[in-house]
Amino acid sequence: MSSPDVVVLGLGNLLMQDEGVGIHALRALQENYRFEPEIELVDGGTSGLDLLPFFRPESHMIMLDAMTFDQPPGSVGRVENEDILARLNTKTSVHHLGLSDLLAMAKLTDAIPKEIILFGVQPESLDLKVELSKTVEKSIPKLLEYAMQQLKDWKVKVIQKTAAV
Repeated sequence: MSSPDVVVLGLGNLLMQDEGVGIHALRALQENYRFEPEIELVDGGTSGLDLLPFFRPESHMIMLDAMTFDQPPGSVGRVENEDILARLNTKTSVHHLGLSDLLAMAKLTDAIPKEIILFGVQPESLDLKVELSKTVEKSIPKLLEYAMQQLKDWKVKVIQKTAAV
């Protein structure tokens, strides 16, 4: 069986409040949706080079993460391809140094996906708490909407799972 052509990578630190938004969003995708054709949903946490096997030149990738981009807390932004590495050079989270290394290594080994989109949420708080701030929690539906629209643009059918009765 071949690897899926689309990877959705949730990133973040669940112990630092809004820094964990990418993982929370990924879990919401896993729990509430299925996809045709099948895609790969990856909890990347704060991993760095360990994620290199998920980078393939024939694939497309969405990254979900907290991202500082000088907008009000809870704002959702989009960064694409080469601009992602430039954005990460201004370190905005604990794991971004590892992510910068990962992207550089993927590029160096010709494993960089055809297209990478980073959807990020401007954090409100990076305190040592496991719950998201209310502001960032309210932004998850918009973050998911952006990600699902991108999946549809890549010809992935997004199907909402039915709730158990």
